[in-house]
Amino acid sequence: MMKLIGAVMTGFACAYLGIKQSMSLKTRAVSLADIRASLELLESEISFSVNKLKKAFIRADRNGLFALAAENIEALGAKQAWNKALKEMRGKLCLSGADVDALMLLGQNIGRTDKDDQLKNIRYVKTMTAQQESEARAEYERLGKLYMSGGVLMGLLVVTVLI
Repeated sequence: MMKLIGAVMTGFACAYLGIKQSMSLKTRAVSLADIRASLELLESEISFSVNKLKKAFIRADRNGLFALAAENIEALGAKQAWNKALKEMRGKLCLSGADVDALMLLGQNIGRTDKDDQLKNIRYVKTMTAQQESEARAEYERLGKLYMSGGVLMGLLVVTVLI
């Protein structure tokens, strides 16, 4: 009886890991789309509004990243607040190292240069994020079902072998 319970628990664990990995790929693609949309909103906020950077970040927020940066912007400055927010939200948004590197570029010049340079920087980061998003979507399309079904099948295999 204990052997059966252990086999079933191991099977569920394998299936869970496969499903979790698949959902991680999907979350990454959705997060990058939200960040790209937030960058578009931030671009329009800087272009057409006279709001401070903190308020522009809050208004542009779609997934919590920009709001978290806005919370610390006065205490740490724009660059440090942005980097801290990226580090804190990386796991929740399932961002890869390349995604974080691309987004760190925003912190380099935001709030430091004039409006035109900031807009150029935002556009550059937005194109990089769009590229990362398309790669993430392609990766999810290619590997999402594989991870999900592979985890379930591996779980069934383990259950079969242990029983």
